Amino acid sequence: MSHIFKKAALAVALVGASLSANAAVEANITVWANVDPTLSLLKADGTALPDAVQLVYRAGGAGLAPWSEDVRIFSNDTEKDVTVRLAADAVLRPDLAAPGAQNVDLAVSLNGRELDTTAIDFAAADLFESAIPGASIAMPLRVQQKTSGEISHAGLYSGTVALVVAQSAGTL
Repeated sequence: MSHIFKKAALAVALVGASLSANAAVEANITVWANVDPTLSLLKADGTALPDAVQLVYRAGGAGLAPWSEDVRIFSNDTEKDVTVRLAADAVLRPDLAAPGAQNVDLAVSLNGRELDTTAIDFAAADLFESAIPGASIAMPLRVQQKTSGEISHAGLYSGTVALVVAQSAGTL
């Protein structure tokens, strides 16, 4: 009887091995793209800007350390000026913070020019002097605490810096 069980166990093992050899694995990857055929704002090397960055807090009154990344504007028409503005005021809001925590206003600048919700012009003649076809000069994009100094309430603060980059309409 034990011999029959051994043969049955061997048969089950062989069938299992045969089935696992033919097994398939499906892998799904979601891909996405935000496409504007006229302009893109990317890191200076042409890769995407990060979706999130951390502003490091420096205790002792220094406040938040600035974040900066060299960027380029890539364009299909380097003869047109470009306007840049913030979609909304840049601010860190307390998500999980001590009672009484206040918003922390941020300053955002591109190539040393402070940005706000009013568009500012970047002249094509100044931007597109790059050796890279269709790419602007490399420019520092900087985000920092608007008024440096201590933040009095501990916690987790977050916000979105939304830049609106548009190609100026050509002149007739």
